[in-house]
This record gives sequence, C-alpha cells and structure tokens, in this order.
Amino acid sequence: MNASSFSQEKSKDDEVFQIKNPDYQLSPKTGMTKQHWKDAALYLLEGAFSYIHTLDDPMKFPKQPGKSYPHDEARVPTEKLEGLCRTLFVASPILKEDPNLVLNTINVANYYRYQISKLTDPKSSSYIVPRAKDGGANQNLVEFGALALSLLVNTEVLWDPLTKQEKDDLARVMLSYGDGPTVDSNWKFFNIFVLSFFKEQGYQVNEKLLVEYLENR
Repeated sequence: MNASSFSQEKSKDDEVFQIKNPDYQLSPKTGMTKQHWKDAALYLLEGAFSYIHTLDDPMKFPKQPGKSYPHDEARVPTEKLEGLCRTLFVASPILKEDPNLVLNTINVANYYRYQISKLTDPKSSSYIVPRAKDGGANQNLVEFGALALSLLVNTEVLWDPLTKQEKDDLARVMLSYGDGPTVDSNWKFFNIFVLSFFKEQGYQVNEKLLVEYLENR
C-alpha cells in the first residue's frame, strides 16, 4: 500500500477528506464503512508525514503563537512523545496490514521503531527521563499508556524487531511511569496498559498495583 492506493484520492484543489459512496444502511449515522475509516486514517497519517523528511524529524506540527503548548523548552520532549504516540494510534493498525508502508519517501515502520528507540537515548533530544521515585503522575504517563496500547495492537511490527537492549530500556522508562501514581479517573487505564503490555512480554511488573487499578477503576 502507498499513499496513491487509497480510495479517497486527493487533488491539489481538494485537500479535505471526503466520504465517497457512503453506505447509510450499514452505518446510518455517518455512512462510513470499514474501508472509509481506513482511508480516513491513512489520510491523517499522510498529513502527519508531510512534516517528516528524515528518520530524525520528530512529530512536531505548526503552532498558534501564545496558545499552543509547550511554553518552555523543558516540555519539548513530552511534546515530541505526544506527537509520536498519538500518530502511532493511527499508524499501528495500518502497519498491521501493510508493514512496508511508505509515506513521503519514509518507511513508516522504520520511522516509528527508530523514534521509539530515541525515547531512551540520553543523547537524544527526544529522551524521556524516567519518573523519579517520589515523582507524581504527569503527561508522560498518558503518552506511554497510548504507546503501550499501540505496541499491544501491533507487537510484530513495532516491538519484536527491537533489540533486547532497546526493549529493556523501554521497559525501564515506561514502567517507571506505569508502576506509579495516577489520577483517580480514566488515567488509571494508562497505568494498566503499560503494566499489562510488559507483563505479557515477560517482564516483572507490580501485579499488586495492576490488580488494584483494575478493581478500582
């Protein structure tokens, strides 16, 4: 699959996604079939990758001055993490069907695996510092919950090809957030996603905390 193969082809004069041939019998509210949703997902991902020209380019997008966060440099790694994990929500199921997808000359699977490895590299500007033992819940927990879910959806493409060292480093950083405090709301699911994924991969996790969050969600 590539960008030219999906059914919602865009011309220079038609940049907005449109539903072609809706099926309101199958989907009375939107007319969208499974194929429409797949096309919409690829449309969004193609837009994101229009900003990506090398494997080192982070998922950072234009901002509204004075309105868009982050407002200080210390939060830029979290901004990059959010861009990576939110777009991976779209990419993960697409890559399950087409692990060789290329957008804007970039191999999409290679890009995400490379960027994931940079999250644990102290020399990288995308490096995420592990949660301190006395640290509270923060946005990194949210994004790592999202990342864990995408890894769970498409383990074969996004996780299995990583080296053991990359996997171990990622487990160490992600579990530092997952095995920790949360917000008494849907945030508990972010901890659950992280703990559940690494438990499935054979890592030692805080099962007592996992059960506690599951039972008190």
